Amino acid sequence: MKKMIMAGLLLLLTACSSENGNATVEQLKEDHPHVKKVAEELPESVQENLAAPKKLPFKPKNVELIYAGDPPGDPKGEIHHTELLYGKGDGTLLQVTMFHNKKSTFHNEGKLKTTKLKDGTKVTIDVDTPKAKEIRWKRNERYYALMMMGSEITIDDLVETANSMEYYE
Repeated sequence: MKKMIMAGLLLLLTACSSENGNATVEQLKEDHPHVKKVAEELPESVQENLAAPKKLPFKPKNVELIYAGDPPGDPKGEIHHTELLYGKGDGTLLQVTMFHNKKSTFHNEGKLKTTKLKDGTKVTIDVDTPKAKEIRWKRNERYYALMMMGSEITIDDLVETANSMEYYE
């Protein structure tokens, strides 16, 4: 009986784990065929580092995955960054950017405000206007950014979204 329970538990755990360790990205690919198509064109090293938030500040009507690289438009070239774009359908957009080049840096002009994620990661607040907010942070030698435009949202809302990011581990 114990062997049957253990076998059933093992089967359940195997079925629940995603192939690349990021169930949120896998769900996006399943729900949005265009995201899957673009993701699967990218190099394996980029696919493994795609990250997405589990919790969004709104229910999206559409989701897109885009990228920038060298040469432009070549998914097998050197990919500088990828972006997941979540559209609400009323001009509201959440942009999740992942910088894949570990040499990426940001030049901070002036004194920028900061806050922290729940794990203590320092977050830089780049934009804080009534209709646009942007934050960025560094995790495992990679930069990530969240920008929300077209809707009233707080920096705390963006930080909450950032706290829900699911990374490839």
